[in-house]
Amino acid sequence: MAQKRQTETKNYLKKALIRLLSEKDFETITISDLTKTAGINRGTFYLHYLDKYDMVNQMKEEMLTQLFNILLQEDLDEDPRPVIKEVLDYLVRDFDFVSVIAKTSYVNFSQIIKDFVFQLIISYPNWKKTIAQHYDIPEDYALEVYLASSESLITYWINQGADKSTADMADIIVKVLFVDEPI
Repeated sequence: MAQKRQTETKNYLKKALIRLLSEKDFETITISDLTKTAGINRGTFYLHYLDKYDMVNQMKEEMLTQLFNILLQEDLDEDPRPVIKEVLDYLVRDFDFVSVIAKTSYVNFSQIIKDFVFQLIISYPNWKKTIAQHYDIPEDYALEVYLASSESLITYWINQGADKSTADMADIIVKVLFVDEPI
């Protein structure tokens, strides 16, 4: 029962954060704003988080954990589409949160996406070499181009309201980034 209440409280705070971030910048949001919007008292907030930064960091870590769990659960054969699609499906399931977090400078959503894509790349043993060959530049530069391009495509898609299906977006990512050939 206590676990259920804790989960509910965190959900209320997450919804409050989403609502407040759609109205103002993260830096101007106060604990009072969060607790008032969530309908909880300050003491309850502090049972779960040290401050608003701790709250957002925990939510960010939870999202990263979920993304990495997708990576671990997927069968990583030569086609990355299923993994990319599942990641995009996850982002769509929590789209209200993802869309406001993507615009919050404190969170550095771009780096979250880059970190995840990097983990995806190293899960495919020949991918780094293949990327370097496609771009015909040194591997470390090719990797940076790939990471930045992936992040840019995903962020753009989120900012467009996830206007393409996750399957279509996975295809776009694979085609644009030259990974539709055998790795």
